[in-house]
Amino acid sequence: MRLPLKRSRSVASVAVLALMVVGCAQNGSQGPAAQGGDAVVAPISDPVVAFAASGAPGAEETVVLPSTGQTARVRMVRAYAAASGRDCREILVRTDGSTQTRLICRAGNGWREARPLIQDASARP
Repeated sequence: MRLPLKRSRSVASVAVLALMVVGCAQNGSQGPAAQGGDAVVAPISDPVVAFAASGAPGAEETVVLPSTGQTARVRMVRAYAAASGRDCREILVRTDGSTQTRLICRAGNGWREARPLIQDASARP
């Protein structure tokens, strides 16, 4: 049986809308590995993550990086609510040879390393 053109478009529109809603609902419940751009939940034992969780914008601290054993100076550049609704912290990590920006966002009860949308967002021309 063939539906009238107007009704078939309505049915198709409702079906597309339903799929979009289901997709959005599932996206929020996926685990860290399934979300593609985000890394896994960072353990609070990472001193940079611990600093991000407790620091305030402008705060600085010296930490030892567990991956390299290097001493690093960390500074919280800014704290903000991302479009996703998560609390995020932009952290500047300076070692003897380099400067790195890390973006760390709240993920449930923990924190997750996130990929910045803009590289060197805190850099000024």
